[in-house]
Amino acid sequence: MIRHSIWMAFGLLAAGCVPQPSIDPGLWTGGRELRPARAGINVGSLYFARETATNDASRPVNLERLCEIRLERHAVLPVEVAQADIDLSYKIDATGAVSGIKNIFVNVGLNANFNDHFDYKLTNVVDRSISYQEAQTLFNDRAFRKDCRDWSQRISRENWARYQVLSIKTGDIVLQRKSDSGGSADIKARIAVAEPQLKAALSRQYNLAVNGRGMVIAVNPIIRE
Repeated sequence: MIRHSIWMAFGLLAAGCVPQPSIDPGLWTGGRELRPARAGINVGSLYFARETATNDASRPVNLERLCEIRLERHAVLPVEVAQADIDLSYKIDATGAVSGIKNIFVNVGLNANFNDHFDYKLTNVVDRSISYQEAQTLFNDRAFRKDCRDWSQRISRENWARYQVLSIKTGDIVLQRKSDSGGSADIKARIAVAEPQLKAALSRQYNLAVNGRGMVIAVNPIIRE
């Protein structure tokens, strides 16, 4: 069966290849960026977003649960493909966190380049997908049952988008000090001081996940009317 997928080849690039701010994040995540990244987004299930429905893969999306679909009840087995680690430092540029992070480093006496001191990446990366035909079967069976139908009507009144997820890119988010950063004991001590400040700023001020297992960073959604 031919699998429907729009994951881009750039998603296979190894960690360490850092995109410039002008690069579309979708090229690196392999789909529409899920913001904030989190666990619990499942292929086949229905979600809504507080936006006008769009196929623009360059726009991040925040999905909210509409109708959960359990694939095992429908004898649907998703295809899972292991992929290389993904460098997530582009997210720092995309969220406007660069200036705040530079201040943290400068205030403890370090140079202001994030990538000199820390790795921010997705490890144990898996691309999980179902086919369009399988998604259509799931949608026809589930979307018109009373619980889903009632919720969908409420979403329609708000003119919010409804999506079904064909594929996700998931893995473990890691933000850690570079193991090969070198430097003196004094530099390493300064990095250690900066680390908790950095993680707090990214998670609280910029809504970026700094750790977590099974985190979804990108989705391939199709519009459902």
